[in-house]
Amino acid sequence: MAEELYRKRKTEVAEGKHFPSRKFDKVTFGELLDDWWRAHCQHKASKFQYLLPRLERWKKMKARAITSELIQEFLFGLRDKEKLSASSVNHYRTIMNSTFNFAIRRKKFDYNPVQVLHQLPEPPGRDRFTSSEELGSLLEVCDKEGDRELKAFIILASTTGLGKGSILPRKFTDVHLEEKVPYIYVGKTKNGEPIKIPLSQLAIDAIKQLPSYGRSEYLFPAKANVRFKENFQKPYVWDLAKRFRRICRLAKVKDLRIHDLRHYATTVLFMKGIPDAIISKMTGHKSRELKRYQHLSPLFKQQTVELIAQDLSGNSSGRPLLAPCHSDATFLRIMAEPTGLEPATSDVTGRRSNQLNYDSG
Repeated sequence: MAEELYRKRKTEVAEGKHFPSRKFDKVTFGELLDDWWRAHCQHKASKFQYLLPRLERWKKMKARAITSELIQEFLFGLRDKEKLSASSVNHYRTIMNSTFNFAIRRKKFDYNPVQVLHQLPEPPGRDRFTSSEELGSLLEVCDKEGDRELKAFIILASTTGLGKGSILPRKFTDVHLEEKVPYIYVGKTKNGEPIKIPLSQLAIDAIKQLPSYGRSEYLFPAKANVRFKENFQKPYVWDLAKRFRRICRLAKVKDLRIHDLRHYATTVLFMKGIPDAIISKMTGHKSRELKRYQHLSPLFKQQTVELIAQDLSGNSSGRPLLAPCHSDATFLRIMAEPTGLEPATSDVTGRRSNQLNYDSG
């Protein structure tokens, strides 16, 4: 009986069944990461492929050799040496955490060294209002520098309310310029819903001036660069942050990020008196999320008191107007030119679902 049990245990050890930790000794982190990407992340709405190059150094390492201390040192290095923001550093922590959790669930590994590490504290959400004067300065600099791509992106982001993840992957087949109401179509936004956004004449002109117009499949096709010299497969640009920061510096616009551009459209629609239901269909915001925009611009407060004054004076038209004393009123009207929001967004619910595209573990 004892000999039979011994033989059984010996067989289990040889097969890696009795001591599962030995079973994964030869597994590399690259194998786990590639499996996570193929089977999970690449199918999500927001992809993280542009973050993966920083993880190349880990791919040849045995997964068993990766400790919590090594990961912590890597994350602190991103923050302290490469000066990444807390939210950007947390992206890398989440990728590694999700990779190990995914492998554990699929029984391809047995331990997650990331789970004991806390995310870096992130600052509260930004309430940065982009003024029409700032946008005008950015567009002027884009013209001087000959950057037609960035100019088109700025106009699209600020007039449609779309984020860069919805704008940069767009093909020309998604842009319908010859329709009665020209629009841009996004098949799947971060909240999982398709959306059609009307295009102003300003946006149409910018699209037609793109270097890719009539020459490429994508509005913003990618170009080979220093980071991606070999096996270059990017069909479209992933990020314009470096170019955007440069234009902001030349235009002397401070503390403005690409994501802040999309808030402009929502705020202007508020100031134009567009109903919440229409704004939520266009931008995907819930009603409670729209409240944050009501205090972004001093112009919003000014317009509110002007409406009260109009009512008191018996001169209320029932339709809010931009305060006439504001020097940028003309530019605001051009940038937020109405093009028929209701028909173009009638098939969109505006429902906001979980936007995370990876397992948080």
